[in-house]
Amino acid sequence: MKRILVAMLVFPAIGAAIAVGCSGKPQGSGVMCAELVDGGGCFFPATVAPARTQCGDVTEYCDTTGVTAPSLDCLGKTGPAPGAAPAMVTLTGFVHVFSSGPDSNNVKVEVFDAAQVTQADPANQQPLGTTTATLDPTTQRACDADGAKGCSIPLANGCALPVCNDGLGGRQDDQKYCRDNGSGPTGGECSDRLRWESRYAISGVPTNTRLVVRVTGPGNKSDSTWATTVSFNVFLSTNDRACKSLSDTDCLDLSDAANPKYQLNASALSAADYVNIPVIAGLSGGITSGEGAVAGEVHDCDNVRVANVEVTTTPTADRFTYFNGNPIKTLPDVSRAAVGTDRLGLFSALNVKPGPVFVETAGGDPNADGGLTSFGTFSAFVYAGSVSIINVNGGKGTR
Repeated sequence: MKRILVAMLVFPAIGAAIAVGCSGKPQGSGVMCAELVDGGGCFFPATVAPARTQCGDVTEYCDTTGVTAPSLDCLGKTGPAPGAAPAMVTLTGFVHVFSSGPDSNNVKVEVFDAAQVTQADPANQQPLGTTTATLDPTTQRACDADGAKGCSIPLANGCALPVCNDGLGGRQDDQKYCRDNGSGPTGGECSDRLRWESRYAISGVPTNTRLVVRVTGPGNKSDSTWATTVSFNVFLSTNDRACKSLSDTDCLDLSDAANPKYQLNASALSAADYVNIPVIAGLSGGITSGEGAVAGEVHDCDNVRVANVEVTTTPTADRFTYFNGNPIKTLPDVSRAAVGTDRLGLFSALNVKPGPVFVETAGGDPNADGGLTSFGTFSAFVYAGSVSIINVNGGKGTR
């Protein structure tokens, strides 16, 4: 695999790149680390070639063409010039909960101009807009207990008798929902529900601008139900594709020219998972008070998830983990330490000191020259008691 220039995507508020270097072995390593030509992160030598995730029980950010080789053409390039309109949109989508977390009810969503976000707690900074998303039978969607069926908007009158007890319309709740299985408006199937997910909407959000999205409990902070997530590398490009459905994400909806929308699902994390994931990953005391975490996914330039990509952060974390690839019961998998991301592209750095953080990704084909190739980098901030979500690449940082 040919080595390429590392593309560094830096927020104006951060300034110069954070110094990185391969000063030792990766955590848990018994072998010497490898290093990118133009980077400084400490990586294992490649053992498995990176591969795009194929659609199936993974239903979002997956490949439908059968192509497994990742696309990296956007790295180091400026990309196409964005369209002139619309300059403002309503940012909308579902509050999507990580793994098997609870219904996304009473969740606060805020959007910020990334150029104005500093290493101070965003709770005390001025957002561009904010809303509290609550469950509404007319807009909410259901996530199926079977990960292969994903999340979808239920059919209002599509399930024949016996009654599908979904808890709506005065019915009892048997943790079911009426799933649209493609057989028509009255032919839905009564399926097991993992959770309901609420829809949010924030008007007057600028396009073609670096943004940050923060998700908390309704009191603008973590609470007994919700941890705080802060998502970086959000860019609502006017070149992005048209939405195919209300459950689609990372897309433009221009069907109503007077009221343009951009659909982007907001990422939420339960308070229970904020505690449990670090413990399962081997951090017995959980995330230390006063420190934070970094989590995210690695995508290629087509915004498709990529497996077998290694990730490092500077500063380093007390514990770094990849995951098991299960879209429903997503748990840390320490056996992937020398391999990299699972098919969901997931990684997490746990116990990271607040302040600037630099994320670097790399992968290689062990059957080729053995060299490592950059899959993109990103600079952001870590906040105490929060998870900074950094989805690297996806074509979002090269315009």
